[in-house]
Amino acid sequence: MRCLMVTTALTVATFGGGAAFAQDGPAEAAPAGAGDEGDARNDEIVVTASRTATNGLQAPTPTQIVGAEVIEKQGATTVMEVLNQNPAFKATRSPGANATNTSSPAQATADLRALGGQRTLVLVNQSRVVPFAPASNLGVPTTTDLNLFPTLMIERVDVVTGGASALYGSDAISGVVNIVMKKKYQGLEVTAQSGISQLGDYSTKRLGFIGGTSFNDDRGHIVVSADYSDNNGVGDLYTRDWGRKEYMIVSNGQRTTPGAPGFGQPAFLLSQNVHNNLGAGSVILSNIPGLNNMTFNANGTIRPFQKGSIFGGATMIGGEGGSIITGTALVPDVRRFTAYGSLYYDFSDSITGYIEGGYSSSRGFLDGVPIRLSTQPIRRDNAFLPAQVLALLPPTTASFNISRIGHDIGINYYEITNDTPHGTIGFEGKLGGSWKWDAHASYGVNNYASATFNNPITANLNFAIDAVRDGAGNIVCRGVRDGVAAAAGCQPLNLFGEGNTSAAARDYIWGEGLAKVKYDQFTAAANVVGEPFSTWAGPVSVAFGGEYRRETEKLTADAVGANNGFLTAGNAVPYSGAFNVKEAYVEATVPLAKDTPFLKSLSINGAFRYADYSTVGGQTAWKAGAVWEPVDGLNIRIARSRDIRAPAINELYSPGSNVSNAVTLVVDGVTKSPVIPQNTSLGNPDVGPEFSKTFTVGAAYRGRGALTGLGVSVDYYNIQIDDAITNLSTANIATLCSGGDAYFCNLFTYGPDTSTAAPNDRIHTGLVAGSLNVGAFAQKGIDMTVTYNTPLEFLGDGGRWGIAASGTYILNAMVDSGTGAAPIDRAGENGWANLGSIPRFRGNLSETIGTNGWELTLQTIFISRGVQDVTYNTLPTNTINDNKVPAVTYFNLFGKIFAGTDKKYEFFWAVNNLLDKDPPPVPYIILNGPVNGQYYDKVGRAFMVGARVRF
Repeated sequence: MRCLMVTTALTVATFGGGAAFAQDGPAEAAPAGAGDEGDARNDEIVVTASRTATNGLQAPTPTQIVGAEVIEKQGATTVMEVLNQNPAFKATRSPGANATNTSSPAQATADLRALGGQRTLVLVNQSRVVPFAPASNLGVPTTTDLNLFPTLMIERVDVVTGGASALYGSDAISGVVNIVMKKKYQGLEVTAQSGISQLGDYSTKRLGFIGGTSFNDDRGHIVVSADYSDNNGVGDLYTRDWGRKEYMIVSNGQRTTPGAPGFGQPAFLLSQNVHNNLGAGSVILSNIPGLNNMTFNANGTIRPFQKGSIFGGATMIGGEGGSIITGTALVPDVRRFTAYGSLYYDFSDSITGYIEGGYSSSRGFLDGVPIRLSTQPIRRDNAFLPAQVLALLPPTTASFNISRIGHDIGINYYEITNDTPHGTIGFEGKLGGSWKWDAHASYGVNNYASATFNNPITANLNFAIDAVRDGAGNIVCRGVRDGVAAAAGCQPLNLFGEGNTSAAARDYIWGEGLAKVKYDQFTAAANVVGEPFSTWAGPVSVAFGGEYRRETEKLTADAVGANNGFLTAGNAVPYSGAFNVKEAYVEATVPLAKDTPFLKSLSINGAFRYADYSTVGGQTAWKAGAVWEPVDGLNIRIARSRDIRAPAINELYSPGSNVSNAVTLVVDGVTKSPVIPQNTSLGNPDVGPEFSKTFTVGAAYRGRGALTGLGVSVDYYNIQIDDAITNLSTANIATLCSGGDAYFCNLFTYGPDTSTAAPNDRIHTGLVAGSLNVGAFAQKGIDMTVTYNTPLEFLGDGGRWGIAASGTYILNAMVDSGTGAAPIDRAGENGWANLGSIPRFRGNLSETIGTNGWELTLQTIFISRGVQDVTYNTLPTNTINDNKVPAVTYFNLFGKIFAGTDKKYEFFWAVNNLLDKDPPPVPYIILNGPVNGQYYDKVGRAFMVGARVRF
């Protein structure tokens, strides 16, 4: 029986790297093991887009399917690698995009529509799994890590590209990814593969197996799988020819200074040959005759610093030195082990019990950044200060400022561990007639640990830099000489000249941080599905059920990190929190017509869910839709839904981080810039849920007669998210307060103003602002797929050819940051600085030819041209010389060779980025990364070979 819906069957493998060949029955899921090809589960396939639609033709929400064949074809070690090739996904958090993600470099997240991974719900066999929560005080979303699941165990992946909160609850705003695991397998399959880039890095090793058997007259079934992979990543930008061009966007601080090199040019410059301007041996910044812009040689003498032609912030065009991210990995080192197993047992014809679950462990190793000192004060009595400099210091100058980048001191690095045991126990059965039921309880724990090394401790660094001579003439830290208890053990640090720091001083300033998170989730759920009665057009299907879920999170950290004591990263203030939710839902599919002119079939579908959260109270979600088949093979579908996302624990309870900076704002008509403590990254226990409205309409055609093998689908979608949870910056809040918004003014604390100019004015003494429901998103687009499969008998036994194409065209991607400014359309923005940015069009085309003995697939991935940032060149203050990002096309080649009876032996290979296409320069000015790894390949041409043996 063909159980998969037309809308899903059309898109099998279209975004995974291989065309789907026409098949009968539910074989579009993963193939069975050796000797079990006729023993695949014959149960009706439950379509993720509907709990009532065992025949997917009834589901009104567009759904795509990735079969196991697609994952195997590419030798993908995680399902993320395949999903992120789908134009509907954005690789927001993935190893290629995480080169500067110190909290989770190994993380793999599903992010539909570029709306954030926290708005895509990931399920396993339609049940929730424990999420991944890094040790970060907000800023990093709570999502599901796709490293949890061994790809050999995956039967298929359903991707619902529309709101599904009415069926599955919170987080399903932009869609659902349901990973369906194999429940039966007979035999053993072992997979081994290895890969490497043409430059000798990005080395991958992988070994995995899946095995299963049945027992007790086929009443019991056991399946077990394990998978280990190790990828050593890619070094810094100087390991690549495109990286050695040193592209970056530089803030042109001289554009308004007459006579300066940058005068009259744009505010930002995209340029090659961009270096840091901090200086490897320290650069004197203070405007002192004879000393300004002087740098120190290794022997302590001074010379003019070779300054770039145009500079701004910490970078400059030209000059001495290297990129500010010298030594920072382009792709982190990732090691991963995961295991999964299941036991299903039929106690009778009407009841089956099961246990399933697994364990995963991923480790990300990331080379970080050196010490960066942009304006470090140096006192005139510093013991390391060369006499040449001291002689030029005016007697009245008590101190001066230097800048310094400490590659010679060392680079900090990170080891992130993510261990997750999880398990489910459940039962499913029949109640008589068409009625079925299932119930399960699951529990999972995510144990996260972030260890940082060579991490500068701010207090120690300040003590060590302040070096003086004691009464005996020895160079010591001022704090030690003066008996400051906190300075005990301090070793003086010489910043004047590269390579002059002592090992003792480095050991003193460095610290090792460790932050841990334990996140646990308990879920219990029950569902009933049946057909209570029939209409003239067929049976009415109803599903209803309930769910209870409790999640808790506890963050602990070392004493330094808990007090924001590290200079660069690794700070995490401890906190804990929890919530629970009780939910109930109902769904119905009602057929209205069947086998009449222009009404081959017509059905309507609706669902409603009520959820009672311990944090945000009662919330509702609903969905309504219809499917019309006017003629055989053509389906027209429409759906509307209201979806929710309840706030995550960190959005509710995170304590955030405190800083002290100047804040410019207007009080009673007077502009003031007090330096005040501020915390704008904490959670808010009063923050509410997000709400979304989603509308989809589309059509799918499955060819008949002469068009057999052809499949076409087109879907329009419109997602609008209101009350999006966000944290505004201090500058945003100050602007809103200055504009007269009392709510934001009330986030400040006030004290008396002692100034004589305006004695009645109040001054701001602090700012505390947590998560707020002030953001909004609105995205419109069109998803398109085309598939065609046909036999080619002249090739020999099993000769065939297939083509599959998918693409998403973005009409609008409106982002309202909640600052009071007009929403910005981020469609066509290929840069990575802004949430919601997304290329105008992405496409994936695969062409496969093969026989029963071999197979060859050419995959083409296309990313349309765009801009760095759509806001560039909209104001005189944000002009840029070159805002264009060119279109990019990548080609990947995959092959298979089969040998032995029943294809017992399989040899496979791949060449990724076949033409060694360089990524375009798409820098991020804040993180100083040269390339947007969310869309563009950093590795270059890479090779993979492997083998599978089935017993």
